[in-house]
Amino acid sequence: MTDSPSLETVSIVTVCMNRRAHLLVSADHVARWPHHQEHLILDWSSEHPLTRAELPADSRIRLVRVDGERQWHLCRAYNLALRLAQGDRLFKLDADCWPEAMPSPDQLAAAGPVAAFCTGPDGRAGQWLLERRLVDQVGGFNEVLLGYGFDDKDFRSRVEAQGVVVQRLPASALGVIAHSASLRVSRSGEVSSPTAMQRVSAQSLKRATAITNRLLAAGHPWSAQRLSSVYDTDPTNGALRVQRPTIPRPSLQVDDEAQRLRRRIYWGLFFSLPEELVVRMPVRLLPNDVRGRFLLKPIHRWSWYLIRPFWAWPLLVVQALQRPSQSARAEQAVWLALEMVDWPALLEALQRLRRRQRRDLIERLLFQRGLRPQDTTQQKDLFASLLNADVLDSDQRFYAGIALGWSLIRIADTQAALPLIDQLMLEARRLEADPSTRQCQGRNRDNRLKRLVSTWTVVMHLALLTGRDELIGDIAAAAHHLLERTDLNRIPADVLLRMSSNWARCLVWQWPTSPDRLKADLDHLYRAVRHERCGISLPDEDHRRFVADLQAHIAGPSGGQVLEHSLGLKTPELLQAIQRF
Repeated sequence: MTDSPSLETVSIVTVCMNRRAHLLVSADHVARWPHHQEHLILDWSSEHPLTRAELPADSRIRLVRVDGERQWHLCRAYNLALRLAQGDRLFKLDADCWPEAMPSPDQLAAAGPVAAFCTGPDGRAGQWLLERRLVDQVGGFNEVLLGYGFDDKDFRSRVEAQGVVVQRLPASALGVIAHSASLRVSRSGEVSSPTAMQRVSAQSLKRATAITNRLLAAGHPWSAQRLSSVYDTDPTNGALRVQRPTIPRPSLQVDDEAQRLRRRIYWGLFFSLPEELVVRMPVRLLPNDVRGRFLLKPIHRWSWYLIRPFWAWPLLVVQALQRPSQSARAEQAVWLALEMVDWPALLEALQRLRRRQRRDLIERLLFQRGLRPQDTTQQKDLFASLLNADVLDSDQRFYAGIALGWSLIRIADTQAALPLIDQLMLEARRLEADPSTRQCQGRNRDNRLKRLVSTWTVVMHLALLTGRDELIGDIAAAAHHLLERTDLNRIPADVLLRMSSNWARCLVWQWPTSPDRLKADLDHLYRAVRHERCGISLPDEDHRRFVADLQAHIAGPSGGQVLEHSLGLKTPELLQAIQRF
């Protein structure tokens, strides 16, 4: 085997309970990967213990056995394995995963400390390669979480909170053995052909534990200061065994709340019952779980087959008629493409969505900043792709153009700004020439008048950035004439209030040549948004205050500062540019 030339050693960490068949396949693949120095395999009390002879003849493999565990516990198992591993970098790989088109750790380290999380379906998203110090800083996994679900999201969010630059690896980085939820929650690890009831039980349990783990993570937040489980070595066989009193537990209040939530979700999904009915049913009939497991008694099995169909028949009919949702898979592909910053894949996935679903998703993407890439260059490329995407409706394409404009202003990209100005002004002139624009009754972003004013606003900033000063005067004059010709009382109140700040930003550039006309325009606009009919609108931004502040700047001794105050973004380039006025 060829070791990585780096001085930093890499340990692959795999934990397994009754998944021998999968492990033997994946271990053989892992043994062919040349970039690690240790593959630690932790046998978490498998019914038939793993032996070293079963595993590949790879000297890097190190097999450790834990005895006395009756149930699978991912967080405790991986925390122990991560502590036992000896590498400077830790590569978590489940028993059904192996590296394929995976960059070497040294390649990943070129961008800084290694913090790489895999993406994609079939469990790939739960695999990662991290510097050991990052794992130590967050204390590993939260050991009060039970079952499956949210453990990886909780861990990743705490790593990201350390301020490191996280790399996303594509699905092609890993090979996996796809399997069902029934196998995932099976005690034996061998479920070749699960029954319908077993499938529903497995899906119900996975859903119940995933949701409840969110509650546990909030009620018992994990950190490096939390004490993990402690293990002793059995002198007779070398296996490890936990000291039961050291197993972390949440507070009694949090534990009780979590147990009630698991019971409500599991039995509600298993029997297709309303959650309120489950709450009121006797616990002896629908019992609580035991450390994340529900015991199905004969009465539950017979009831599922014989009684459940009588009240669940509408759901069963819908399930029988419905085909697997292509749009649901397409939406998952959209979020994966966003995570991987793969814009061609994003556009392809958008084409497979229904129009209403696509509009809703693009609306969120354009106007909810938390869903966008945080890197401004990546934002620019995203909005440029959406601007030219024929699959989008024209109004959303041009809102993508507006968003692109603000991205270009942030990074002062004058070369890309010049053609965008012309593209946006074509739309603005079309809207301005259409008499129906001033009478549009559409709500918020569906309103064409609001889109016109938003377009003017970003174009003025772009023109200021690129030195096209003549365009700024033209837009200011057009905004004045639009105000003169428009009956503000006929504009929907919410639309008027929300676009008033941008309208004022366009009007304010009359200041250098026509300050009196500007004052009259702002007074007229302010009276309209102060009207009681606009009082029902509650936007996040205080638009009335913004217009009032502009009026105050004009009336005050520092009137020249009105231009600076009007800027939607106060970048160094724009602040320098307003000195021309």
